Amino acid sequence: MQTNKLEYCNKYALDVLGLDSNKTTEYSLFDIISKASSIFFESYILPTIVSSGSCQEIQISLMLNPNEKVAAVANVKLVESKIFWSIYLAVARDKLYQELLDARGDLENKTEELTLLSRIDPLTRLLNRRAAIDDFTKIFNLLHRNFVPVSLALIDIDWFKKINDTYGHGRGDEILIELSSILKKVTRTSDIVARWGGEEFLVILYNSNLENTRIFSERLHREINSIKLAGDNKLSISVGVTALKIDNLTCSNVIEKSVKEADIALYEAKDNGRNRTEFFDDINSN
Repeated sequence: MQTNKLEYCNKYALDVLGLDSNKTTEYSLFDIISKASSIFFESYILPTIVSSGSCQEIQISLMLNPNEKVAAVANVKLVESKIFWSIYLAVARDKLYQELLDARGDLENKTEELTLLSRIDPLTRLLNRRAAIDDFTKIFNLLHRNFVPVSLALIDIDWFKKINDTYGHGRGDEILIELSSILKKVTRTSDIVARWGGEEFLVILYNSNLENTRIFSERLHREINSIKLAGDNKLSISVGVTALKIDNLTCSNVIEKSVKEADIALYEAKDNGRNRTEFFDDINSN
């Protein structure tokens, strides 16, 4: 044990390691294992076998030649002053392990892709209705700990059915995509932007009071009016806005309540001539 000299290797070990059977005793343990494994032997394996008599299923690296090493698993046992090694190559095991890691990585990537697909509207690439509700729920939970002003805007394209009938459904899809791009442009990463259904969109403005939301609304209308239909005809939208109130945080149906308030404001915008934004609080104060 003091010299770490080899006393015996079976024929397979000699062949794998490229050792001369007539010179076995001239080799040291450190001639056949890597430098890292040598350090591991002295710092862990040796103290373990001295204290408990054996060390099971430890991974080491064997040196096939000065520039090539191979993974191996060893069982080491101390009997009196001699150390007995039972070693088997772990190339196939490591290959299988790597294949399993690769397979797990592929599965995780596919799971992420499926999760993303389940959250994204395929036409507009915005969040879909379910994803918007999920994300709104997360914001709602945060507001319980630290309340900040949140506004919810429900957006509807004016005369969208007429646009489809006049210019075709292809142009209708293009308009949905153009509107989605504008919504991404005028919102922040902290906001939620979703296709709520058909030609309706939902925007949740995080940490945005009503004054800021009015500024957002004015900019949104300007951007949307820049989309040309034909001739002098421009695209327009109607918007209904509500503010999430701290008193409503105790409501079990706060999401449904907020959407309903925004919907009431949206219909008020349509009744008042479209191409405008109405605020639920303004309607209630009248």
